[in-house]
Amino acid sequence: MLDGTEYLECACHSDEHTLRFTLSLDDDPEIYTSVFLGSYPWGWRCILTGIKYLFGYKCKFGHWDCFIMKPEDAERLRVVLDKLIEARRLQLGKK
Repeated sequence: MLDGTEYLECACHSDEHTLRFTLSLDDDPEIYTSVFLGSYPWGWRCILTGIKYLFGYKCKFGHWDCFIMKPEDAERLRVVLDKLIEARRLQLGKK
């Protein structure tokens, strides 16, 4: 059972810098997190990245982007985390 989804936007207001937190209260309560990984606009950089991909190149640092949480979103995230903590406590009490 999904208890809800919260979308947090980056303070820079970029659409690509959005985090999605989905709380699942099934047998094993957990939070799913989704984040957009940066992509390149069409051009030489995109072609070069595609060629590297075809030959199996992988960056040793992985694929990263950034997110700056707005202070007013901290309370929303805390509510989601409190729900997860409570669900885990209830689950551990059943065992």
